[in-house]
Amino acid sequence: MAFQTVSFNVVGGTYENKSRPLSNTRTINMYQQVNPKAKDQSSLQSFPGQKFLSSVSEIKERGTHRMKEVLYRVVDKVLYQVNSLGIHLKKGVVTGSDRCIFANDGESLVIVSDRVYVYNSFTNLFSENTNPNIVGTISVTIINNQFIYTRPDFSFMAQPGDPFDVNGLDGVGAESSPDELVRDYAFNQTIYRFGVRTTEPWYNSGVGRPPIDRIEGQEFSVGLGAIHSLINTDRALYWLGDDKAIYRVSGGTNERISDDGISNTIENMTTIEDAIGNTFTLQGQDFYMITFPSENKTLVINESLGKDGWFELQSGTVGGIYSATSIISAYDKTFVCSGGKLLTLENNTYTQDSDVMLRRRTMLPITRKNIPSNIKGRRIKISSIEFIMEQGVGLITGQGVNPRMLLELSFDGGRSFAHSQWVELGRQGQNTLDVTADVMASADEIIPRITLSDPVPFAVYSGLVDIKAVAR
Repeated sequence: MAFQTVSFNVVGGTYENKSRPLSNTRTINMYQQVNPKAKDQSSLQSFPGQKFLSSVSEIKERGTHRMKEVLYRVVDKVLYQVNSLGIHLKKGVVTGSDRCIFANDGESLVIVSDRVYVYNSFTNLFSENTNPNIVGTISVTIINNQFIYTRPDFSFMAQPGDPFDVNGLDGVGAESSPDELVRDYAFNQTIYRFGVRTTEPWYNSGVGRPPIDRIEGQEFSVGLGAIHSLINTDRALYWLGDDKAIYRVSGGTNERISDDGISNTIENMTTIEDAIGNTFTLQGQDFYMITFPSENKTLVINESLGKDGWFELQSGTVGGIYSATSIISAYDKTFVCSGGKLLTLENNTYTQDSDVMLRRRTMLPITRKNIPSNIKGRRIKISSIEFIMEQGVGLITGQGVNPRMLLELSFDGGRSFAHSQWVELGRQGQNTLDVTADVMASADEIIPRITLSDPVPFAVYSGLVDIKAVAR
């Protein structure tokens, strides 16, 4: 039987099954993009690199916030206001060491750490709370110009316009379930009251003390597994549940968005309570990123693709966590914070603050299912693999003048990658180069993996393989 040229799927997300041979596809520092009007309707694109902007002497990044298009961040024990050039101005001292939670009404920026602080942008005054009703606050949110402070037993609502004007009568506990409160979060005029095991949606009724009431019949039996995993895009609210699954709610409907592979990854973790959530937008698409510092793992989902949109972010060349712990948009830029450093995400940058950005895709197996054949048995033989992708991406000088990606093949279900060879992507201007590897190999199934470390554009659309079925 002669070799046939057939297509195989290159594009996809991260999915790690409990049994590695069943499925162990991974996408690292690349994301899926849907192109409905293009010849190839989906592709893998490089995740933006990082460009250094400025830094401070402090080293522990504790969170960022935007108020009236001005950027604020807490590093170690210092609250900074940051302008569009990255210049940091000290505004106050925030005690504690854990990540902070922020809320603002356009004038007052409330910061919850081990204590509650307020920075007033009109008066330029920074002050610490002395109201006993909000001592012990673990989080803050705001709805209709009123701050809501969460304690494990009660939530207290401030009077409009004054973040510290909180009366003891304006407190409310979890009502439908005797659950310890973790965090209140206002999103699309609904107050989601997250407990350890349950979540209750409330609304601002305008009557009573406090003027909020539960939305009957909409409680759901999943709590908040990590207080800092909770964050929203324009369309949806995301969080890590107490059951180690990831959820989102939109339009009053909640859904689990971690597929079995992602949930399996999280279930194997020991510590999830310190998980950090961030949201950001790339080329009109919204993303939710969740980082597990204790587990050295960063996962991201493309909101428009749902469960099929998961991928991983890593820094360095040996795997591990993504270096940025905060991502936020301000001044028409997307900023990332890594320790005391402030950087920007740049689509045309292919390093992370001058460090190597490794991009990798482990694909689904190539098997007999890829070809029609009457030959009995499962074994296949391949003679070459071609990748349909952007060619001629070489740089003028330096590393990447003649960019190459590493092609590796696994014959044991992804447990090891025994065969490897370098494949040229084309010097600058070599836009018709065939990105092809001559490979003579046979096995029951073959899993390809490609890796690129050169700082050049990397966009992959599909693949072709010369293949035939063979008897054992």
